Amino acid sequence: MIECVLSVDIGTTSLKASFVTGSGEVAAYCAIPFSAPENRFVAEAWIWSFKGAVDKLKEQKPDVQIKAISVSGNGPTLVSENGLTLRWNEAPGCQINLDDDAGDEVKRFEHSIFLPRILLFKDIFADEFSETKKIFSGPEYLIWQLTANDVTILPEKRFETAYWNAEVLEGFGISSHMLPDFVDLGTNCGTLTDNNCEFLGLDKIPVFGVGPDFIAGLIGCGTVEKNTLCDRCGSSEGINFCTDKEIRAEGIRTLPCVKEGLWNLSVLISESAELAYEQRLEKVIAAIELLRKTAMENKVDFPSVMTVTGGQAKDEKYFKIKKERLEEIGIKIEVKNCLDAELLGDAIVAWEKLK
Repeated sequence: MIECVLSVDIGTTSLKASFVTGSGEVAAYCAIPFSAPENRFVAEAWIWSFKGAVDKLKEQKPDVQIKAISVSGNGPTLVSENGLTLRWNEAPGCQINLDDDAGDEVKRFEHSIFLPRILLFKDIFADEFSETKKIFSGPEYLIWQLTANDVTILPEKRFETAYWNAEVLEGFGISSHMLPDFVDLGTNCGTLTDNNCEFLGLDKIPVFGVGPDFIAGLIGCGTVEKNTLCDRCGSSEGINFCTDKEIRAEGIRTLPCVKEGLWNLSVLISESAELAYEQRLEKVIAAIELLRKTAMENKVDFPSVMTVTGGQAKDEKYFKIKKERLEEIGIKIEVKNCLDAELLGDAIVAWEKLK
């Protein structure tokens, strides 16, 4: 009997899941497409997709003992308690317009990732919003479905300004009680409810929260150590560089790393998968060069190895071309034993908490 963590990551069009051992071996893997990913209530179907994933994984590897479930997903997707879903890539968020006399506490949230999405949710679903008791980020909605406990996973304390706090929510006319309280990354969010144990065919095991998929992906790639680099390339793409300096530069998004004292610098390529190979490569190379130039200007060493993860890495033809082109600019690329690094990141967090 092999002991495994059941990792699950909620994507835009599918749910991915795997059994991962304590040594990092991927014992089973599957992806379950959502039947109607554009459905306004698609989140209601996540639990059914998860059920399908559990069944498929058990077929592949029936001789496992599942120790825990670990969940990540695309956030800032937002979901109300009745499943009404605002996907992360739908329409730009509302602009946060601050008056000159706005307090310093409110101004700290000027570049929040989540707050514009919450304001957009309030704007386009005004009637539903007035009747909503809770709003979840994507992965936390599935956690709530599984455990009946409502949480918001804060990857690290410095991430607060990428989210919200009570004062800034109230300032925009939003009750702070609508957003579940923050808990730390890797928190045991509770055990499966009795109904879910029966529905899923699982024991009463703990459910750990990892939160945003990009955080889980960085952990799975190992890009949470100083001077490491990764390319998370799915429907969109992000080149991420971990450093011990808080560097701000045009064209670069700077966020805390999950490790105290480190920072993640990223260049985002939206809708990357829709671009032709050459267009995509040009943007990837430009992103790497921007990060390298910024590092040099700030007297920071820049790595020569980049870990690649995500759906695009499964395109063998493109991966070969990409490998050759990046070697020309001094970057060697490598992959981990699972191309969906989010699932590895979920497992790493859960196994650490199970020790």
